[in-house]
Amino acid sequence: MNLSLPQALFESFSHITVPDIDQLNQAHQLPPVVSVRLNPIKPSKAFADATPVPWCAQGRYLDQRPSFTADPLLHAGCYYVQEASSMFLEHALKQVVDFTQRLMALDLCAAPGGKSTLLASLLNEQSLLLSNEVIPSRVSMLTENLTKWGQLNTWVCSNDPKQFAPINNLFDIVLIDAPCSGSGLFRKMPDFVNDWDMDNVHLCSQRQQRIVHDIFPSVKEEGIMVYMTCSFCEEENEEMVDMILQQFDVDSCAIDIPAEWGIVETISQVQQGYGYRFFPHLLNGEGFFLACFKKRTSGEKPNKIDPNRSRKNKTDLASLQAYVDTENKVGLLQNDHLMLIEAAHAEYAEYFAQHLKVVKKGILCGKVIRGELIPEHELAMYAHLRRDIPAVDVNLEQAVRYLQREPVEIDCPAKGWFLLRYEGQSLGWIKNVGNRINNYYPSHYRILNKHILD
Repeated sequence: MNLSLPQALFESFSHITVPDIDQLNQAHQLPPVVSVRLNPIKPSKAFADATPVPWCAQGRYLDQRPSFTADPLLHAGCYYVQEASSMFLEHALKQVVDFTQRLMALDLCAAPGGKSTLLASLLNEQSLLLSNEVIPSRVSMLTENLTKWGQLNTWVCSNDPKQFAPINNLFDIVLIDAPCSGSGLFRKMPDFVNDWDMDNVHLCSQRQQRIVHDIFPSVKEEGIMVYMTCSFCEEENEEMVDMILQQFDVDSCAIDIPAEWGIVETISQVQQGYGYRFFPHLLNGEGFFLACFKKRTSGEKPNKIDPNRSRKNKTDLASLQAYVDTENKVGLLQNDHLMLIEAAHAEYAEYFAQHLKVVKKGILCGKVIRGELIPEHELAMYAHLRRDIPAVDVNLEQAVRYLQREPVEIDCPAKGWFLLRYEGQSLGWIKNVGNRINNYYPSHYRILNKHILD
């Protein structure tokens, strides 16, 4: 690569010291790091021998970038392709959050879903994660990735941060992966350099301030707010730390990090708040910034949630018992389709619907017609399906044809619905109707490259 970092970027560093700018420039002449994060509830052979990412238990470095699209295990949700530096979120959260508790979590700027799937893997089943994306065109990708991850306690909504105003003092964890100028991703996306300028940095900073102001009332007392960017700029990082500490009743959280990781701890100029910077020449990852804040106790009362409203649209789960363990679960009807959620979350279904545009609650299981469940793809992706569901195992070529939504020649032992599995992991549904096998893989998820295995 022949990538020159903007001189205005270096000139913008007024209160921080960037260790060896020449080496930072040299690091941007190298290919970006390739890394994935494994799904602990969908164990597979994927990348079993890969080098671990030190700050993330399931993170793995890859020596080269494979054809992820051609790997059925990606489509099965066995791993997520994620930039290694951003996986530091796990290490930070484990130091400031008790994950044995039942928690309410919000990922405010969630698409495409990397940090949501990471947080989902840390939460227990009684906890609830609400993943939000304001840009409608990005909501479908977020929903797809959370569907593949296979958990029941991950919901999706699509709202501007200001629409959370009625939801007061509720979330134990709020992630703000703030829209930024993107200078930390120059190595991954070299074209960003041509469009980067300080005017855009100023605009991003203003947007970041608005986002924090809009969402802060929703953070629970003693809850954790995590602010992150993929920018090198002080105005979007340390200056934001100062703004948050000046204008909100919070404490800055220090994170213990081993020196050998190469992560740089920075202290903001005015309020002496903690931030953590990732420079590509000091570690195996791209540019990234993270800061954690704990909201102080002020006696603020949360909004009351009426548990009686959760009875609306509840339905019988008899049609699901052949697929999942329905104990401590609740079924909801929406447009004649059955959704499955944790019973502990039923009270939030109607509450969030009053204030937010919720596009996914739990798992969309299917439509019941004459007592038979016509299963949806989300049900196939659920990680805790019953083990005795009829299933057919296929090889790589058959799996890819299925993911291309092509006819698949396989032997089914009987008529009816079957899970299609690759290396023991569910890819979706097929139905043997006697003279043919119907492929029910969602058309909008299909692989479009017809020669991907050539």
